[in-house]
Amino acid sequence: MVTFQDLNDLRLGKLQAAVTDWQAMVDKLVKVADGGNGEVSAADLGSKAKAADWKGQNATVTKDFVTVTAREFDDVVTVARSVHTILSGAHSKLTKHKSDLADAVSRAAKKNIYVDDKGMVRSATPSPQAIGDAKIEPPTQAEIDAVAKEISTILTAAAETDSTAATALRFHAKDRHGFESNGFNSFDSAQKSIDDSDELIALGKKDPSQLTNEQLERFNALMKAHPNDPVFAERVALGLGPEGTLKFFAGAVNLDNWENPNGGGTATREERMQLLGTMEKQLGLTLATASHSNSEGMESWKDRVVALGGENVGGGQGGSQTRVHGFQAMSNLMRHGKYEGEFLNDYGNALVKYEKENTGDVKDPGPGGKRREDVLPWDKLPSYAQVDQLHHGENNDAGTDPMTGFMKALAHNPDAATDFFSSTDPQDNAQYLLKDRQPMNDVVPDSMGVGGSVDDYKGPKAIYEATGDALVAAATGVNPDDSSARPPEHTGQHREVLDNSLKYLAARGDDFPAEMRDDMAIVLTNHGDTVHHSASALADDPNDPKLLDRDQLLEVSKQVSRDQNAYGMLNEGLNREIVRDIHEDDLKDPKETLQRAGATVGFLEQARYQALVTDKDDPSWDAKWLYHGFGSIANFVPGVGDIAQRGIDAAAYEWQTQEQERIDAIQVQDNRETFKGREQQLQALADEWEKANPGHSNTRYTITREIGSAAYDGNDRASGLAGGG
Repeated sequence: MVTFQDLNDLRLGKLQAAVTDWQAMVDKLVKVADGGNGEVSAADLGSKAKAADWKGQNATVTKDFVTVTAREFDDVVTVARSVHTILSGAHSKLTKHKSDLADAVSRAAKKNIYVDDKGMVRSATPSPQAIGDAKIEPPTQAEIDAVAKEISTILTAAAETDSTAATALRFHAKDRHGFESNGFNSFDSAQKSIDDSDELIALGKKDPSQLTNEQLERFNALMKAHPNDPVFAERVALGLGPEGTLKFFAGAVNLDNWENPNGGGTATREERMQLLGTMEKQLGLTLATASHSNSEGMESWKDRVVALGGENVGGGQGGSQTRVHGFQAMSNLMRHGKYEGEFLNDYGNALVKYEKENTGDVKDPGPGGKRREDVLPWDKLPSYAQVDQLHHGENNDAGTDPMTGFMKALAHNPDAATDFFSSTDPQDNAQYLLKDRQPMNDVVPDSMGVGGSVDDYKGPKAIYEATGDALVAAATGVNPDDSSARPPEHTGQHREVLDNSLKYLAARGDDFPAEMRDDMAIVLTNHGDTVHHSASALADDPNDPKLLDRDQLLEVSKQVSRDQNAYGMLNEGLNREIVRDIHEDDLKDPKETLQRAGATVGFLEQARYQALVTDKDDPSWDAKWLYHGFGSIANFVPGVGDIAQRGIDAAAYEWQTQEQERIDAIQVQDNRETFKGREQQLQALADEWEKANPGHSNTRYTITREIGSAAYDGNDRASGLAGGG
């Protein structure tokens, strides 16, 4: 509380001096962090450390130390700038408050209203003598009250400024070791972040079953007003705490416990469900922003969330009270936003470990209860006793399987996904997710035609759809939900993910998840150079590091080709790679690109033949050709020049125009003859090779014959691989 005397007697000289000193400090620190005038800087040391060819222990310990230390200098600058912003803003506002107070007192005196040194407002003592014929008129009570109200308003504003400055400075002083990576950009935004986060925390600490729809709507609005605000996000996370955050979510989404103060009704319940979907998204985005803070408080918050994964955060142990694991609550929140990578991997490793240790056989209670094998811990209760719904947002799942939300989180952070799917310590995550893990029917009863039991559901599984998204991110470096993303240059880890995906998904054979066919089409297209190189290889070669396992590649290509849309994506993507190879690869013998083009076409045709034979009774292959072009994979393939693009378009057109007429005929043809339907595509590729190699001495006939022969040979070699038939 700021009193009248506090503000009236306030001396701002020392605060102004502090503002000046901190500005000087910022200027000095910027030079140390960023350099200038040829001086050595942390940024310079950091860039040199990243570029250095570190060996042995230096490859990890020293390099990490230098790069982390360099980054900490940036954090120091961030904090210094933020402190300067707070002090400068406080000085400006307190100067204004003091001036406003003096002005209010001066104007009051002209109305014969006296304000004493305690801020008490009263009428001035009337003079017993008149000045001339005039008399001093005493102020009205309304005028006195107006002055008192104005002074009270000024003092309240001064108190808010003082409180904001103190809270903001404490935000930076709370960590004993290290500096914040976030700060305040302006005093006004600091005040709003603090006020709104305090209001939200107060709502979040209420019993969520008692919150009205209006209160929940306000809860959502406060978060929506602060997108990507790291200070607001961290204050919310730490204010609610890890337990409080998870318990609030678990309690809020449990509609069975919701005590609607306005009575029942379908409309009100539907409104509640929509608000819960928004809450999941907004709180998830807020926590995602907070997760990138490296403060001591947030590091402890993240560690505690991981530790709570196997604990009950739903408030009950049995009966009508709902049991919700920490993993279930947090994973639903993780569907939204980009969470920090190290936290995601710690969380995911703990989730996999918990599942592996708690998956087993169960027998449903009661007489005649069936025995179920390899049941995930989230599915152990019989269907009638399971939580109906923890997820009220988009997608067709109930949110009881936490791996679904976690996979979506990985999809939104490709670097973290790459780390996760290439890791074998503490366990082989790719093997578990792509091969070993059993799915569950995680759907809401009485929805999507399920009927009264989730056991009757036969539709697509959300876990496979989410895992496919995460795998795409891991193998390509592209967030599949980001339409503006473009593929980065591949690293060794991206190749590891590709190898793992082929190994474990090929091992599933015809049990390959249908939901992941289009995802693997994207992965193979993104690695088109490696896939084309391997599909066109003449033989296995242990000395060729670029070569994929061709047996695994054929099996996965077959499984991808069982879906018309995925088949279209794969073929169009590899059409692009073949034409790019023809135009851009600089080989001693350019005919290699022609022969490799034919061989890859033959390889793909063998995969397609196997797919059609496997699904010969599937009526979907009798349907109209539905593939609509390149848009669905445009984000995942490198760009090409205009000349190559025209060649790609021509080859793709010839290929697509023949597809429908081949669907019926191919099932009765010998598999050596199946690629006859691709003759026009092969001709288009041959013509493209001619354009790229104008100095050749061959005729169009011999070139076309050569690519056709290569296609026959590629078909033969693929047929001879394991499972080639």
